[in-house]
Amino acid sequence: MDTEEEWRGEGMERHFWPPMFLDPSYRWEEYRVGRGVKVRLLAVQDGGEGKTASCLTGQMVWPAARVLSQHIVDHPELVQARTVLELGAGTGLLGLVAAKLSACPKKVVLTDNNMTTLDMMEANVEENFPIQTTMPPRCAHLHWGENLDKFLHDHGKFDVILGADVILWKQYIRPLFETVKKLLSQTDTATFLLCYQCRYAELKDKVYEAAKEVDLVGKEIQLEENAAFVEQEDKAKDNLHLIKFCHQFVNTCETNAVCSTS
Repeated sequence: MDTEEEWRGEGMERHFWPPMFLDPSYRWEEYRVGRGVKVRLLAVQDGGEGKTASCLTGQMVWPAARVLSQHIVDHPELVQARTVLELGAGTGLLGLVAAKLSACPKKVVLTDNNMTTLDMMEANVEENFPIQTTMPPRCAHLHWGENLDKFLHDHGKFDVILGADVILWKQYIRPLFETVKKLLSQTDTATFLLCYQCRYAELKDKVYEAAKEVDLVGKEIQLEENAAFVEQEDKAKDNLHLIKFCHQFVNTCETNAVCSTS
């Protein structure tokens, strides 16, 4: 079976396409976030030499995921007793950190649209929450803006939605925020945390415009005290942003405790 299609066509129960295990750019690595959280991941390392960037975006650990993971470790109350959804989870680092901080990891759902990436994510969940774990986080397929009613029926709404470097292509910004609007709990403490690397000048404006269209208000969180941000090269720091969005019906993002940057 030389292709992924042939592998899947055989109805193999275990998820991975075998060449993934033979490719030296895929390795197990341990990631430490803060002092107390460790996550072991299978992911593309060293840039995945010889492959196109488009096929690898969900199979690598990006700086934004490290920064947002550090933020929730620094502020564990964001996820400890809340339902959590990660969008575009990729390797699952961010969602797994949230699950390790959660009092009930089953309340954390990691999602992606790419099936190969989902397979990798599921393997990473199993690695960090072994089979004997009674309440591991869940993985699910989710295509932004599509079949949201079914996803809502299966999983419900979420108190916190997380996204790290999920807006590489601007055509996905509006579907992203439509999905957030549909799946975010209608409470004054509901939060969407978005961390991204601004790769072109108008991206930030487009993010805020899309948020406004679905009645979400955002405020940027300062990152000077975020250890993962501090470790980044100066050039990367200039382009990394972490924004906390809440519903517009919350009085103001500046004065509400959940949406505050303090």
